[in-house]
This record gives sequence, structure tokens and C-alpha cells, in this order.
Amino acid sequence: MTYSYNLANGHEASYYVSPGGNVMVNVQRSSPLKIRAVYVGEARLHFMWVSSGKSSHWQFTPTLIDQSPAQYSEQNQGQTVSVELGNKLFPATGIIKPNLIGEIRAPAVHFDIPYATDLWVFLLRNPWYPLKIGFDKSDLSISHDSAQATAELQSGSGNLGGDEEAIKAFVSMHGEGFKKVSLILKRNVGNIHIEESLGEITTGIGTFTWKPSVSNFDVALVTSSSMYLNQFLGFLKYLGAETHEGVFSMGSYLPSNFLLSDGPAMNYTLSLVGEKGLFMHEKDEIKLTLGP
Repeated sequence: MTYSYNLANGHEASYYVSPGGNVMVNVQRSSPLKIRAVYVGEARLHFMWVSSGKSSHWQFTPTLIDQSPAQYSEQNQGQTVSVELGNKLFPATGIIKPNLIGEIRAPAVHFDIPYATDLWVFLLRNPWYPLKIGFDKSDLSISHDSAQATAELQSGSGNLGGDEEAIKAFVSMHGEGFKKVSLILKRNVGNIHIEESLGEITTGIGTFTWKPSVSNFDVALVTSSSMYLNQFLGFLKYLGAETHEGVFSMGSYLPSNFLLSDGPAMNYTLSLVGEKGLFMHEKDEIKLTLGP
């Protein structure tokens, strides 16, 4: 069941996926919705702080990356609008930093409304199929002085003893030259990124695993082209984020980075990093992909 989370008063939204994969989005409101045009596509929800003189303010900016005009129909004298999204449904993904900068990618419908603030419907749904992990090469290698470090990668559903696909990395280091060797996963969506250390060794052999983090959500977010910071905090809390209550400390609204969910719209880099000291290192990396 799809829930509608409404930041635009008087609106409700839902969507339906046909057996053939076609998506129909329905929007209802108490008065007719005057529309100039409707567009659909992959949306970029960008959250940032903007400086203005000596002060700054938080800002939400939605855009369609690959917008295309959409067919729509009206019922009940314009109080109900149905929009055909086609087969553009994909799992939503995103990263929000503790200071509330971040980005979310999701399918969306953009209603261009004359003489008014435009209306948006974002379809945020977790992956509904098992995520398969792909990579362009299966080994990483770095060296420094007499030290040699390697990582051999395997992927499959049996790597963690369950049905979920995961990566297992066999990391080894021999010789002198590196203080330590780390395996680091970098996620990025747009220009927002976070890093996760999967493990490190100082000598010998280590085995590390990683699997995608998938949350459980399915919601149609209805909003105008702008929203208030406290509204966004409420929505993050609805999605499961732990938000700070009361007086905020040092501009930190979340205790840690909030990952909406892993998915195909996220970019991934896996790096084998050898620390040489004095902030110097050697690195080899590969790109990971997630897909059905």
C-alpha cells in the first residue's frame, strides 16, 4: 500500500502499477487543479544551505533530470488528475548529512501551475527486487617499497549464508612499507558522498563483507517547489531517521549520515588504500553497480 505524505495542503496522491509495469499517478484535491503542463522523469531533490549576506538559509530545490511531457486526464471537474508515468518507476535512493545537506533521486511528476507555486509528487519506494552487485574487475592491487597488498572480490547470494547478494573481499598484505591497508566503500549521489570502512589490516590476511543496505518504505511525497526545514525534518523522521529534538547543537540535525536506501541510482566506488604516513597513500579502486 502506498501512503501519501502531504506537505502541500489539501492534496492526496497515490500510484498504481499495472501488471505490464505501467505506472499511473493520481492526485486529488478539494478544488480544481489548474494545470499548464505536466512533466515526468527522474527527479533530483537537492537540499542545501544558501548564504545571503551574513546569514544563511536552508533550501530545497527539485529538478527533473530527464523530463518529458506526460499525458494526463481530469475527473470530478478537475479535482482528480491522473498522470501516466509509463515504465519510469525505479527505487529511490539518497544521502542526507547531519547538517541537512543532501540529495535524493526518485521518479517524480511535476505539475506546472500558472500564477502559483508548482506541485510535485515524488514516488519514494525501496527496491522491490533483490539487488545484484556488479563490478568491472575482481581484484585490486597496490604496492610501496617492499609491501604488496591485494584484494580479491567475490559476489553472490551465499557470501553471508543467506539469500541476499553480498561482496566478500579477501585482503592480504606482505612486506614493509604500509602502516595499514583499508578497504573503503564510497557512496555518492550527485555531489553528496559518504565513506564506509569495510575493514583494515596491518599485515597478513583479512576477510571482509559488504551487502547493500535496504530500508522499507513506499510513499508518495506531495510538496510544492519549496518546503520548510521543520517539514523536512518531520519527513525524515517518518522515513525512520533519528532527528534531534529541541535546541539544535552546532547545526547538527541528525546524529549521523542518513542513507535512504542503496539502489541503482547511487554510485559506488570500492577502494583498496595503503597508508604510507604523512597523509600519503596508494590506492586502487573499482566501480560497483547495483541492479535487478
